[in-house]
Order: sequence, then C-alpha cells, then structure tokens
Amino acid sequence: MVTEPQFQLTTRDHAILQAMLEQHRGPHDPFVLLLARKLRASAISFSDDIPPGVVTLGSRVAYRIDGAQAGPHMLVEDDISANAGADLSIRGLHGLALLGLAEGASITVDIGDGMQTLQVEAVLSQPEAEARMRRNERRATGGEASGSVLHFRPRAAASSHPGTDDDDPGPRAA
Repeated sequence: MVTEPQFQLTTRDHAILQAMLEQHRGPHDPFVLLLARKLRASAISFSDDIPPGVVTLGSRVAYRIDGAQAGPHMLVEDDISANAGADLSIRGLHGLALLGLAEGASITVDIGDGMQTLQVEAVLSQPEAEARMRRNERRATGGEASGSVLHFRPRAAASSHPGTDDDDPGPRAA
C-alpha cells in the first residue's frame, strides 16, 4: 500500500532536521519523537520544486492551535531571534510541527501533558516561491537569459611554436 507523505521538506530543511536529530543528546521526549517522525514521513524536494503553499524555513505562516488563531509567525532555525514574538523556531515543538505542512493540513502532537492540534491556515510568504517569482520576472523583462549561455574564452596571446594555430599550452606530440 502506497501512502502520500504527510510532510514536504526542502533538501535544506531536511538536512537541518537530520543534523538536529544527530546532535540530540537528551531523552526521547515528544520533540525528538516528532523530529524522527518528520524525517521518516517526509517527501524531499529541491527548493525550485516545493509548492508555494508548504511551510518551509523562512516562511511566514498563519495557523491555529486547537482552533485558536495563532501567528502569523516566521519560521526560523534558531531559538534566539531579533524579532522575538514574530518568529517561531523549529527548535520548539510548534515550529517543528508546522515545518513541512501544506495549507489546510493539520497535525496532532504530544506536548508532554496532553495533545494539541496545529492547522496551517495560510502560508503568507515562502522564500522558495518568492525566489522563483523574482527569477521569472527577470526572465520576462529580459534581465536574465532564458536559453543557453555562451562563454567566451580568449585565445592565447602567442604560440610557443611560430606558424601554428594551436592555443593548447601542453606538450606537443612527436
């Protein structure tokens, strides 16, 4: 039986979560169990391929916790942030829970003394989608070549053997 992956992660987000799990030295608490679950049950995509409605690192997301409005928050990697209150770290249970979820999706997590359900209402911004949009705008306005790129390589200034057109600086064949 084939099942759809519950989470979608970029290669970068997956690598960060994998490193977090490898560096963990504490007990197998609800956070570590969720972290291992995310790594097992995720589809991994290149940044260019992740859908715009999926929560990735750097995404700004509006969500609900047990039906109550939360956010919007920006998902960040570190615990310490210059935007305290506006950012949500993936090193915390709620941030980790939201990472990789698509708009409308929900997850129920063990918070240690009970369960909570988080649901993504909207991904208000996503770095990968914004980068694709900027690239497409540059292409549409002619700011970026849309086809092959030709690279010019100048010829060697002078040949070591007069009368030859060989610009190869290597040894000559006998």
